[in-house]
Amino acid sequence: MTRHQRGYIYEASGAFFVRYYTVVDGARKQLSQRLCTKDRNTGCGSASAKAVRQLCEDFMRTINTDTPKGITPLSVTQFWESIYLPFITNNLKHSTVMGYKQVWLQHLKNHFGNTLLKDYKTPTFSLFITSLAVSLRPRTINTVKGLASSMFAHAVASGHCESNPIRDAKVLGKSLQNGETKSYSLEEAERIITALVDHARCQVIMALAFFAGLRKGEIQGLQWEDVEEDCLHIRRAFGRGMVGTPKSRRSVRTVPVIGPLRLLLGLWKAKGTGTGWVFPGPNGAIGLDGLAAGVIRPALKQAGVPWKGFHACRRGLGTELRKITGNSNAGQNVLGHGSVQVTQQHYEAAMPEEALRGMRLLEEKVSR
Repeated sequence: MTRHQRGYIYEASGAFFVRYYTVVDGARKQLSQRLCTKDRNTGCGSASAKAVRQLCEDFMRTINTDTPKGITPLSVTQFWESIYLPFITNNLKHSTVMGYKQVWLQHLKNHFGNTLLKDYKTPTFSLFITSLAVSLRPRTINTVKGLASSMFAHAVASGHCESNPIRDAKVLGKSLQNGETKSYSLEEAERIITALVDHARCQVIMALAFFAGLRKGEIQGLQWEDVEEDCLHIRRAFGRGMVGTPKSRRSVRTVPVIGPLRLLLGLWKAKGTGTGWVFPGPNGAIGLDGLAAGVIRPALKQAGVPWKGFHACRRGLGTELRKITGNSNAGQNVLGHGSVQVTQQHYEAAMPEEALRGMRLLEEKVSR
């Protein structure tokens, strides 16, 4: 069990917050919770004020692991429903939570059944993932194991069981090989743009995926206020019917716009109002999966171009930038890769020179 925490109270943006530690995805992580607005009239004028400290104590009581010895044992399913699911809903991105729920329903719920947290053993999970490994590839197995391990780690941290039985579990025998990671070459990207000549919207979408390296959610979340002549400001992501932030702090970025993309964006803007969503749909932004199934894939099939998915464009851009620059710096900056723990640049800051140089070289190559 983790030790009792008092929490650290700090002030930010005219309010008081408490900083504390918990376990997310099997790793110790620092989180913060807003306590109240700074207001001397309510007794909350400083971090040391009695009212602020009381709010902190009330919140930390829900976090601390010093639970009574007579705590009612929970089954794994009960823990998921009553504790872990609410926790990740409040602390993780909506898209991440939806992904976890899918893994839980598809693989874990029936397996755990009514087994108590305290009774679950490592060999049981080893046998379970060994049975999954017959038909599922290692990346999927790791996703299933990762969620189960994260959940048990949280149970340990919150005092509902003594150890994490998932941590040391492993596939007992041979595993399938991971499938080949697909990516588009520059030549394939140009063929895609040509194949979609009768579908202007889809042309722009695929150009954003390859020539700007945007993720699917970032394309869906793009608004005209984010689009300038020479750059795109990636400020949000849209997915599963909800507007959210991009994948990480580093993903909030500014991306240079090269000539071919600039031309397509200009033509597309002229067809609409030039305000709001770049790709509007019935419930906000359009969903790209339906567009891919109904328009993009049939058009590519007719042109003899394989469909490898939107993310294959990002991989292709990263590969192409490395070829023409000789390093990974431009790709890292353009694609928004990097650890969230590292100090991040705000998207309004100047674009990194490596990103600009790499995109200029790409523009020259495309123009030729």
